[in-house]
Amino acid sequence: MISNLAKIESLLYASGDQGVTLRQIAQRTALSVAAVRQLVEKIIEKYTTDENCGLKVFVSDDVYRLGTKEALSELVGDYINDAKPRVLSEAALETISIIMYNQPITRIEIDQIRGVNSSALLHRLVNQDLIEVTGVKEEVGNPKQYGITNFGLDYFGLKSLKDLPELPKDEVLDDDTSDSLLTRFNKEIDKEIEKDH
Repeated sequence: MISNLAKIESLLYASGDQGVTLRQIAQRTALSVAAVRQLVEKIIEKYTTDENCGLKVFVSDDVYRLGTKEALSELVGDYINDAKPRVLSEAALETISIIMYNQPITRIEIDQIRGVNSSALLHRLVNQDLIEVTGVKEEVGNPKQYGITNFGLDYFGLKSLKDLPELPKDEVLDDDTSDSLLTRFNKEIDKEIEKDH
């Protein structure tokens, strides 16, 4: 049986850059806020004392999130800030196509379509200047909204989002949508490449 400590650790991981409050963890785990606080303190101590662990729990404005220890900032920074897009992974292409068709869109909305946490991937795509934060959604937590950059359009040979094929008006966004969007996106990119040659 999975322990409460493991449940909390997984929620910290899944919350990504936005983080999670003790109250939110308590609601998800059916524990009291006091119990959650004690377990979070255990996780903080575990990460702090374990020299073989590269993670740390950061706390700001009562929001808890996982990150890498300061001693690893240069290593991780070099990896994330590699601003020259080379061959993009299928996950990156999928995420960009979702953003193009649905911008402005939040990470949580992207995660719902993809079915996985996109936090690190979005961070990398922002640093590669393929996508950008276009605003903040006016709802609880004020999540960031993302959109494609002009460089992103240029990178894929598109003049504007109008170059993308239209989605059927009755299409519902769900777990099956990302494959459909990625297929259309790739077809459109292939057409643009053929035009240029």
